[in-house]
Amino acid sequence: MVDFPKVAFIGWNPFQFLHVKDLASSIPGAIFIIEKRNDYAKNLLEVLIANTDIKVMFLDKSKISDLDGVFDVIVCQTLFFKIEVFVKTKILMIQYGYAKEPHNYGAWRALGDLCLTYGDYASKKISYFCPSVSIGNPRYDKWHNIINNTLPSQNKDVSLKKILYAPTWGDLSSIDNYLNDIIALSENYVVMLKLHHNTDCLESYIKRKIDNRIYCYGANDDILDLINESDIVISDYSGAIFDAVYFKKPIILLNKEVHYDNNGKIDSFSIEYARRSELGYEVNNPEELFYAVQYVLNNKELFSSMHASLRNELFLDNGRSIELAIKAIYDLHSGVYKINQQQTYIRATVKDLLITKRKFKKLIIK
Repeated sequence: MVDFPKVAFIGWNPFQFLHVKDLASSIPGAIFIIEKRNDYAKNLLEVLIANTDIKVMFLDKSKISDLDGVFDVIVCQTLFFKIEVFVKTKILMIQYGYAKEPHNYGAWRALGDLCLTYGDYASKKISYFCPSVSIGNPRYDKWHNIINNTLPSQNKDVSLKKILYAPTWGDLSSIDNYLNDIIALSENYVVMLKLHHNTDCLESYIKRKIDNRIYCYGANDDILDLINESDIVISDYSGAIFDAVYFKKPIILLNKEVHYDNNGKIDSFSIEYARRSELGYEVNNPEELFYAVQYVLNNKELFSSMHASLRNELFLDNGRSIELAIKAIYDLHSGVYKINQQQTYIRATVKDLLITKRKFKKLIIK
Protein backbone atom coordinates (compact mmCIF):
# COMPACT_ATOMS: atom_id res chain seq x y z
CA MET A 1 0.00 0.00 0.00
CA VAL A 2 1.31 3.44 -0.96
CA ASP A 3 1.54 5.93 1.91
CA PHE A 4 -0.63 9.01 1.59
CA PRO A 5 1.32 11.62 -0.37
CA LYS A 6 2.82 14.85 0.84
CA VAL A 7 0.49 17.50 -0.51
CA ALA A 8 0.90 21.23 -1.10
CA PHE A 9 -1.60 23.74 -2.44
CA ILE A 10 -0.41 26.81 -4.28
CA GLY A 11 -1.96 30.21 -5.01
CA TRP A 12 -1.45 33.92 -4.66
CA ASN A 13 -4.79 35.58 -3.80
CA PRO A 14 -7.60 35.24 -1.23
CA PHE A 15 -9.99 33.59 -3.69
CA GLN A 16 -7.53 30.78 -4.36
CA PHE A 17 -7.06 30.20 -0.64
CA LEU A 18 -10.78 30.20 0.15
CA HIS A 19 -11.38 27.91 -2.80
CA VAL A 20 -9.33 25.05 -1.33
CA LYS A 21 -9.22 25.72 2.40
CA ASP A 22 -11.84 23.11 3.34
CA LEU A 23 -10.03 20.45 1.32
CA ALA A 24 -6.58 21.49 2.55
CA SER A 25 -7.65 21.40 6.20
CA SER A 26 -8.89 17.81 5.67
CA ILE A 27 -5.48 16.51 4.55
CA PRO A 28 -2.95 15.85 7.35
CA GLY A 29 0.27 17.78 6.87
CA ALA A 30 -0.99 19.74 3.85
CA ILE A 31 0.47 23.20 3.34
CA PHE A 32 -0.68 26.21 1.34
CA ILE A 33 2.18 27.86 -0.53
CA ILE A 34 1.64 31.53 -1.28
CA GLU A 35 3.36 32.57 -4.46
CA LYS A 36 4.66 36.08 -3.87
CA ARG A 37 3.51 38.41 -6.64
CA ASN A 38 4.43 42.03 -6.04
CA ASP A 39 2.49 43.08 -2.91
CA TYR A 40 -0.56 40.83 -3.44
CA ALA A 41 0.42 38.68 -0.46
CA LYS A 42 -0.68 41.40 1.95
CA ASN A 43 -4.25 40.95 0.73
CA LEU A 44 -4.18 37.43 2.15
CA LEU A 45 -3.33 38.36 5.72
CA GLU A 46 -6.92 38.80 6.95
CA VAL A 47 -8.12 35.47 5.59
CA LEU A 48 -5.00 33.67 6.86
CA ILE A 49 -5.55 35.00 10.39
CA ALA A 50 -9.09 33.57 10.28
CA ASN A 51 -7.85 30.14 9.16
CA THR A 52 -4.92 29.29 11.39
CA ASP A 53 -5.54 25.52 11.09
CA ILE A 54 -3.84 25.48 7.68
CA LYS A 55 -0.06 25.66 7.45
CA VAL A 56 1.12 28.45 5.17
CA MET A 57 4.45 29.23 3.53
CA PHE A 58 5.31 32.39 1.61
CA LEU A 59 7.65 31.70 -1.29
CA ASP A 60 9.21 33.98 -3.87
CA LYS A 61 8.22 32.82 -7.33
CA SER A 62 11.87 32.40 -8.32
CA LYS A 63 12.09 29.56 -5.74
CA ILE A 64 8.94 27.68 -6.77
CA SER A 65 10.72 25.36 -9.19
CA ASP A 66 12.81 24.12 -6.22
CA LEU A 67 9.64 22.41 -4.93
CA ASP A 68 9.78 19.75 -7.64
CA GLY A 69 10.21 16.50 -5.76
CA VAL A 70 9.76 18.07 -2.32
CA PHE A 71 6.03 17.30 -2.43
CA ASP A 72 4.40 14.29 -4.02
CA VAL A 73 1.43 16.31 -5.26
CA ILE A 74 0.94 20.03 -5.79
CA VAL A 75 -2.66 21.20 -6.14
CA CYS A 76 -3.21 24.31 -8.24
CA GLN A 77 -6.18 26.27 -9.49
CA THR A 78 -4.41 27.72 -12.50
CA LEU A 79 -0.87 28.09 -13.83
CA PHE A 80 1.88 28.91 -11.37
CA PHE A 81 5.39 30.16 -12.10
CA LYS A 82 7.54 27.57 -13.93
CA ILE A 83 4.93 24.84 -13.70
CA GLU A 84 6.35 23.54 -16.98
CA VAL A 85 9.64 22.42 -15.36
CA PHE A 86 8.03 20.10 -12.80
CA VAL A 87 8.84 16.43 -13.42
CA LYS A 88 9.00 14.60 -10.09
CA THR A 89 5.96 16.15 -8.43
CA LYS A 90 2.51 15.31 -9.73
CA ILE A 91 0.37 18.32 -10.70
CA LEU A 92 -3.25 18.09 -9.61
CA MET A 93 -5.48 20.79 -11.04
CA ILE A 94 -8.81 21.65 -9.45
CA GLN A 95 -11.57 23.46 -11.29
CA TYR A 96 -12.17 26.96 -9.96
CA GLY A 97 -15.40 27.86 -11.74
CA TYR A 98 -17.40 27.66 -14.94
CA ALA A 99 -17.08 31.09 -16.54
CA LYS A 100 -14.62 32.16 -19.26
CA GLU A 101 -14.19 28.90 -21.14
CA PRO A 102 -11.30 29.98 -23.43
CA HIS A 103 -9.10 29.94 -20.35
CA ASN A 104 -10.91 27.30 -18.30
CA TYR A 105 -10.59 24.63 -20.97
CA GLY A 106 -7.38 25.82 -22.59
CA ALA A 107 -4.41 23.71 -23.63
CA TRP A 108 -2.52 24.67 -20.44
CA ARG A 109 -4.57 21.94 -18.75
CA ALA A 110 -2.20 19.47 -20.45
CA LEU A 111 0.36 20.32 -17.75
CA GLY A 112 -1.85 18.58 -15.19
CA ASP A 113 -1.53 14.90 -14.31
CA LEU A 114 -5.16 14.96 -13.19
CA CYS A 115 -7.93 17.55 -13.03
CA LEU A 116 -10.73 17.45 -10.46
CA THR A 117 -13.94 18.96 -11.79
CA TYR A 118 -17.35 19.91 -10.44
CA GLY A 119 -19.31 17.78 -12.91
CA ASP A 120 -19.60 16.09 -16.29
CA TYR A 121 -19.76 19.32 -18.29
CA ALA A 122 -16.23 20.34 -17.28
CA SER A 123 -14.79 16.82 -17.30
CA LYS A 124 -15.76 16.26 -20.92
CA LYS A 125 -13.98 19.43 -21.99
CA ILE A 126 -10.83 19.04 -19.89
CA SER A 127 -10.36 15.33 -20.63
CA TYR A 128 -8.91 16.20 -24.04
CA PHE A 129 -5.86 17.61 -22.27
CA CYS A 130 -5.40 15.51 -19.13
CA PRO A 131 -7.19 12.81 -17.12
CA SER A 132 -10.28 14.25 -15.48
CA VAL A 133 -12.61 13.03 -12.75
CA SER A 134 -15.83 14.64 -11.47
CA ILE A 135 -15.88 15.03 -7.70
CA GLY A 136 -18.13 18.07 -7.23
CA ASN A 137 -16.94 21.27 -5.57
CA PRO A 138 -15.26 20.68 -2.17
CA ARG A 139 -16.45 24.14 -1.07
CA TYR A 140 -20.05 23.02 -1.41
CA ASP A 141 -19.89 20.03 0.95
CA LYS A 142 -20.80 22.01 4.05
CA TRP A 143 -23.77 23.54 2.19
CA HIS A 144 -25.12 20.31 0.71
CA ASN A 145 -27.74 19.55 3.38
CA ILE A 146 -28.92 23.17 3.57
CA ILE A 147 -29.30 23.50 -0.21
CA ASN A 148 -31.11 20.19 -0.44
CA ASN A 149 -33.42 21.05 2.48
CA THR A 150 -32.35 18.43 5.01
CA LEU A 151 -31.16 21.25 7.27
CA PRO A 152 -32.85 24.64 7.78
CA SER A 153 -31.52 27.65 5.93
CA GLN A 154 -29.42 30.13 7.88
CA ASN A 155 -31.29 33.06 6.33
CA LYS A 156 -33.33 34.31 9.31
CA ASP A 157 -33.91 37.92 8.20
CA VAL A 158 -37.15 38.14 6.22
CA SER A 159 -37.93 41.81 6.84
CA LEU A 160 -36.40 43.00 3.57
CA LYS A 161 -35.43 41.02 0.51
CA LYS A 162 -31.70 40.71 0.02
CA ILE A 163 -30.01 41.29 -3.31
CA LEU A 164 -26.44 40.25 -4.00
CA TYR A 165 -24.60 41.95 -6.84
CA ALA A 166 -21.49 39.99 -7.86
CA PRO A 167 -19.91 41.44 -11.03
CA THR A 168 -16.86 40.11 -12.78
CA TRP A 169 -13.87 42.39 -13.41
CA GLY A 170 -12.17 43.93 -16.41
CA ASP A 171 -13.77 44.47 -19.81
CA LEU A 172 -16.68 42.12 -19.13
CA SER A 173 -17.69 43.79 -15.87
CA SER A 174 -21.03 45.59 -15.62
CA ILE A 175 -20.04 47.65 -12.59
CA ASP A 176 -19.24 50.91 -14.42
CA ASN A 177 -22.62 50.95 -16.17
CA TYR A 178 -24.84 49.58 -13.41
CA LEU A 179 -23.35 50.58 -10.04
CA ASN A 180 -25.56 53.66 -9.54
CA ASP A 181 -28.70 51.66 -10.30
CA ILE A 182 -27.57 48.86 -8.00
CA ILE A 183 -27.10 51.39 -5.20
CA ALA A 184 -30.56 52.84 -5.93
CA LEU A 185 -32.11 49.44 -5.20
CA SER A 186 -31.15 50.00 -1.55
CA GLU A 187 -34.25 52.21 -1.17
CA ASN A 188 -36.36 49.05 -1.30
CA TYR A 189 -34.01 46.17 -0.57
CA VAL A 190 -30.94 45.16 1.37
CA VAL A 191 -28.18 45.34 -1.25
CA MET A 192 -24.88 43.50 -0.95
CA LEU A 193 -22.01 44.05 -3.37
CA LYS A 194 -19.33 41.36 -3.59
CA LEU A 195 -16.34 42.75 -5.44
CA HIS A 196 -14.35 40.36 -7.61
CA HIS A 197 -11.02 39.68 -5.91
CA ASN A 198 -9.13 41.37 -8.76
CA THR A 199 -11.36 44.42 -8.52
CA ASP A 200 -10.73 44.60 -4.80
CA CYS A 201 -6.96 44.27 -5.20
CA LEU A 202 -6.35 46.15 -8.46
CA GLU A 203 -9.14 48.66 -9.12
CA SER A 204 -9.31 51.01 -6.14
CA TYR A 205 -11.14 53.68 -8.18
CA ILE A 206 -14.26 51.50 -8.17
CA LYS A 207 -14.26 51.15 -4.39
CA ARG A 208 -14.26 54.94 -4.10
CA LYS A 209 -17.62 55.06 -5.92
CA ILE A 210 -19.39 52.88 -3.35
CA ASP A 211 -21.31 54.58 -0.56
CA ASN A 212 -22.71 53.26 2.70
CA ARG A 213 -26.22 52.66 1.38
CA ILE A 214 -25.10 49.18 0.40
CA TYR A 215 -22.98 46.52 2.09
CA CYS A 216 -19.67 46.03 0.33
CA TYR A 217 -17.58 42.85 0.56
CA GLY A 218 -14.14 42.16 -0.84
CA ALA A 219 -11.58 39.52 -1.66
CA ASN A 220 -11.40 38.10 1.87
CA ASP A 221 -15.14 37.51 2.15
CA ASP A 222 -16.65 34.17 1.15
CA ILE A 223 -19.20 34.69 -1.61
CA LEU A 224 -21.01 31.45 -0.70
CA ASP A 225 -22.12 32.92 2.62
CA LEU A 226 -23.53 35.92 0.76
CA ILE A 227 -25.29 33.84 -1.88
CA ASN A 228 -26.91 31.74 0.83
CA GLU A 229 -28.29 34.89 2.48
CA SER A 230 -29.58 36.42 -0.74
CA ASP A 231 -33.00 36.26 -2.38
CA ILE A 232 -31.65 37.22 -5.82
CA VAL A 233 -28.17 37.17 -7.31
CA ILE A 234 -27.34 39.81 -9.93
CA SER A 235 -24.25 39.26 -12.05
CA ASP A 236 -22.90 39.66 -15.58
CA TYR A 237 -20.33 37.14 -16.84
CA SER A 238 -18.90 36.13 -13.47
CA GLY A 239 -18.35 32.66 -12.09
CA ALA A 240 -20.72 33.71 -9.32
CA ILE A 241 -23.54 32.86 -11.73
CA PHE A 242 -22.77 29.19 -11.32
CA ASP A 243 -22.45 29.33 -7.55
CA ALA A 244 -25.96 30.80 -7.62
CA VAL A 245 -27.13 27.94 -9.86
CA TYR A 246 -25.85 25.46 -7.29
CA PHE A 247 -27.59 27.36 -4.48
CA LYS A 248 -30.84 27.35 -6.50
CA LYS A 249 -31.09 31.13 -6.42
CA PRO A 250 -32.92 33.29 -9.00
CA ILE A 251 -30.40 35.08 -11.19
CA ILE A 252 -30.55 38.39 -13.05
CA LEU A 253 -27.94 38.71 -15.79
CA LEU A 254 -26.70 42.15 -16.84
CA ASN A 255 -25.86 42.05 -20.54
CA LYS A 256 -23.29 44.13 -22.33
CA GLU A 257 -21.77 44.03 -25.78
CA VAL A 258 -19.33 41.14 -25.85
CA HIS A 259 -16.19 41.19 -27.97
CA TYR A 260 -14.54 37.85 -28.46
CA ASP A 261 -11.10 39.44 -28.19
CA ASN A 262 -11.54 40.24 -24.49
CA ASN A 263 -8.10 38.80 -23.68
CA GLY A 264 -9.40 35.32 -24.40
CA LYS A 265 -11.93 35.51 -21.56
CA ILE A 266 -15.05 34.61 -23.50
CA ASP A 267 -16.12 33.20 -26.84
CA SER A 268 -19.27 31.92 -28.51
CA PHE A 269 -18.86 28.54 -26.78
CA SER A 270 -18.68 29.94 -23.24
CA ILE A 271 -21.62 28.69 -21.23
CA GLU A 272 -22.33 32.09 -19.65
CA TYR A 273 -22.85 33.40 -23.20
CA ALA A 274 -24.04 30.42 -25.25
CA ARG A 275 -26.63 29.22 -22.72
CA ARG A 276 -27.45 32.54 -21.13
CA SER A 277 -31.21 32.11 -21.41
CA GLU A 278 -31.00 28.96 -19.26
CA LEU A 279 -29.20 30.78 -16.48
CA GLY A 280 -31.38 33.74 -15.60
CA TYR A 281 -33.48 36.78 -16.47
CA GLU A 282 -31.56 39.03 -18.86
CA VAL A 283 -31.34 42.81 -18.53
CA ASN A 284 -29.98 44.92 -21.40
CA ASN A 285 -29.75 48.40 -19.86
CA PRO A 286 -29.81 49.99 -16.38
CA GLU A 287 -33.35 51.37 -16.84
CA GLU A 288 -34.72 47.79 -16.85
CA LEU A 289 -33.09 46.74 -13.58
CA PHE A 290 -35.70 47.86 -11.03
CA TYR A 291 -38.54 46.20 -12.93
CA ALA A 292 -36.47 43.05 -13.41
CA VAL A 293 -35.90 42.73 -9.66
CA GLN A 294 -39.62 43.11 -8.96
CA TYR A 295 -40.55 40.62 -11.66
CA VAL A 296 -38.08 37.96 -10.54
CA LEU A 297 -39.07 38.32 -6.88
CA ASN A 298 -42.73 37.94 -7.81
CA ASN A 299 -41.86 34.79 -9.76
CA LYS A 300 -39.12 33.54 -7.47
CA GLU A 301 -40.08 29.86 -7.52
CA LEU A 302 -40.09 29.79 -11.32
CA PHE A 303 -36.63 31.33 -11.56
CA SER A 304 -35.24 29.22 -8.70
CA SER A 305 -36.15 26.04 -10.57
CA MET A 306 -35.45 27.13 -14.16
CA HIS A 307 -31.94 25.68 -14.25
CA ALA A 308 -32.51 22.35 -12.49
CA SER A 309 -31.44 20.32 -15.52
CA LEU A 310 -28.37 22.46 -16.11
CA ARG A 311 -27.45 22.18 -12.43
CA ASN A 312 -27.31 18.39 -12.73
CA GLU A 313 -25.09 18.72 -15.78
CA LEU A 314 -22.68 21.10 -14.05
CA PHE A 315 -22.44 19.66 -10.54
CA LEU A 316 -21.98 16.30 -8.92
CA ASP A 317 -23.89 17.05 -5.72
CA ASN A 318 -23.63 14.37 -3.05
CA GLY A 319 -21.89 16.19 -0.17
CA ARG A 320 -18.80 13.98 -0.52
CA SER A 321 -16.56 16.12 -2.70
CA ILE A 322 -13.75 16.37 -0.14
CA GLU A 323 -13.79 12.62 0.37
CA LEU A 324 -13.66 12.02 -3.38
CA ALA A 325 -10.87 14.60 -3.82
CA ILE A 326 -8.74 12.92 -1.17
CA LYS A 327 -9.26 9.54 -2.86
CA ALA A 328 -8.27 11.07 -6.22
CA ILE A 329 -5.07 12.49 -4.70
CA TYR A 330 -4.20 9.08 -3.27
CA ASP A 331 -4.98 7.37 -6.60
CA LEU A 332 -2.89 9.87 -8.53
CA HIS A 333 0.08 9.22 -6.25
CA SER A 334 -0.50 5.46 -6.56
CA GLY A 335 -0.26 5.57 -10.34
CA VAL A 336 -3.93 5.05 -11.17
CA TYR A 337 -4.06 7.98 -13.60
CA LYS A 338 -1.86 8.12 -16.70
CA ILE A 339 -1.86 10.63 -19.53
CA ASN A 340 -2.56 9.16 -22.96
CA GLN A 341 -0.70 9.56 -26.25
CA GLN A 342 -2.47 12.71 -27.44
CA GLN A 343 -2.23 14.34 -24.00
CA THR A 344 1.51 13.61 -24.01
CA TYR A 345 1.97 15.41 -27.33
CA ILE A 346 -0.11 18.41 -26.28
CA ARG A 347 1.83 18.66 -23.00
CA ALA A 348 5.16 18.72 -24.85
CA THR A 349 3.93 21.51 -27.12
CA VAL A 350 2.60 23.60 -24.21
CA LYS A 351 5.85 23.17 -22.27
CA ASP A 352 7.90 24.26 -25.29
CA LEU A 353 5.66 27.30 -25.74
CA LEU A 354 5.96 28.41 -22.11
CA ILE A 355 9.73 27.93 -22.08
CA THR A 356 10.07 29.90 -25.32
CA LYS A 357 7.84 32.71 -24.05
CA ARG A 358 9.92 32.93 -20.87
CA LYS A 359 13.18 33.15 -22.85
CA PHE A 360 11.68 35.76 -25.15
CA LYS A 361 10.49 37.83 -22.18
CA LYS A 362 14.04 37.83 -20.76
CA LEU A 363 15.40 39.10 -24.06
CA ILE A 364 12.87 41.96 -24.09
CA ILE A 365 13.78 42.95 -20.53
CA LYS A 366 17.47 43.00 -21.41
